[in-house]
Amino acid sequence: MMELKFLITLLMLFHIIKSDTEENLIYSTAWATSLYKIVPPPLTLSNNTLRQIIRISSSSERIRLKLSNKIGKSNLEIKKINIADSLNQGTGEIVKNTITPITFDGKENIIIPPGKEIYSDIFYYHLKSLSEVAISIFFGEVPSEYTGHEASMTNSFIEEGNKVNNTKISTNNKVAHYYYISLIEMLSKDKKSTIVCFGDSITDGVGSTNDKHSRYPDLLSTKIKLNKDTSYLSVINEGITATRVTTQGIERYSHDVLEIKGIKYIIFLYGVNDINWLDSTFSEVIEAYKKIINLAHENNIFIYGCTILPYGKNEIWTEAREKVRKEVNNWIRHTKSDEGGFDAFFDFDEFMKDTNDETILKHEYDCGDGLHPNNQGYQRMVQAIHNLTLFTLEPEFKNNLNIIDKIGVKFKLDNNLEENTDVNIILKGECKGSYGFRIAFYNDKNEKTSDYFYTGKIEKGKFELDINLTINDISSYIVIRRPISTINIDYIELRYLEVKTADYTKIFNIINEFEFL
Repeated sequence: MMELKFLITLLMLFHIIKSDTEENLIYSTAWATSLYKIVPPPLTLSNNTLRQIIRISSSSERIRLKLSNKIGKSNLEIKKINIADSLNQGTGEIVKNTITPITFDGKENIIIPPGKEIYSDIFYYHLKSLSEVAISIFFGEVPSEYTGHEASMTNSFIEEGNKVNNTKISTNNKVAHYYYISLIEMLSKDKKSTIVCFGDSITDGVGSTNDKHSRYPDLLSTKIKLNKDTSYLSVINEGITATRVTTQGIERYSHDVLEIKGIKYIIFLYGVNDINWLDSTFSEVIEAYKKIINLAHENNIFIYGCTILPYGKNEIWTEAREKVRKEVNNWIRHTKSDEGGFDAFFDFDEFMKDTNDETILKHEYDCGDGLHPNNQGYQRMVQAIHNLTLFTLEPEFKNNLNIIDKIGVKFKLDNNLEENTDVNIILKGECKGSYGFRIAFYNDKNEKTSDYFYTGKIEKGKFELDINLTINDISSYIVIRRPISTINIDYIELRYLEVKTADYTKIFNIINEFEFL
């Protein structure tokens, strides 16, 4: 019986590998959180184990983890790290036979320099949608400045020494914060995309119960998965408590939202802190909204706004601030996308207000501070997201890399390609007709290491090219450019670029990972 199970496992693994080599693989995101400087844990992480519990939005068999030391002023040393299925919610227990080591260039240990973020190796693990997994890290030295996320609404557990492989961990030192983990990405040939919930403390889930995953993005993820037309979508939470859209929201938007792999839709709930803490005017809030909306549209992403919830029972409420809130909500409801507004909106205000006093949260939805919802309130918010057909719309590639007005574009490779490496390039796009362009590789000194001139006529419409060439020297960049710098190509728009060697695959995010020449 054991031999049969082992054989079935090998066949499954072979099928996955075979599928990966035969078809294009696409990155998307299963889980993420926004990171910033946070308070130290109750027990030092140095030479101790931290176990963090996260809830996965989508299933996958092939994943990678991103870690961040962006706040630290010294090296972050990780001696060992693994992932496993969580057992008994809120206890930190894990399922022994699911423990899977995570490596970095094949090694268990990694040092992350100050200000840097790194990806693990891609590895196989049975990630199940809407399930909990535990990430256990045994640290060496850690910076005095901690990178993390305070309002995790999920407890993490710290125990002295190396306990990453222990199924149970002490609950004496627990804290509802995340440290150093940034996101989990999936690599799949299947259709997968990501919804990013972007906002402040209400998106973050303040007022919900720890370890119950009752924040509105968690509940929406369940709703999305149960609908067959949207079940391929992940829902991730990029909310940060106590932030304002006019300042931190705009500053972190590119990193925390636009760079998320597979992003297709944004649910945007922001502005109440601007009104309350900065006394921002209607015009100031809307100006920030328009910047966010424009950047979403430039990156071919649908963005759905949310009306600001009432908070009249909170001590920070004033009539003047209420007036701005209503003006902002009116703009969200009545400004069309082609007039600079959101592509659609969800009316949280309407669903959450008290029918007898529209300035306050309905009592049964209030966590007690007049501002944040409770578990029932977050459930009610998800009811406001009733039109799931909005998450079946396809963007129109409004502003991909149109190289008609530029000499070309350059993409940085993750790994240098060595001399005499055979490279396969898959390039997809759309054009109005062109007689060719060059694909070339360059080293860090900006010296050309290979050159390929596509001379065939590309007919009008979508195209897909599969090109093979050999690198003549160490290469760090791939460049796509006009055949001759003085000749204008007739509108070529890049949609997909993959660079593949025998032991390396890079699928570029066309919008975010390029430089114009």
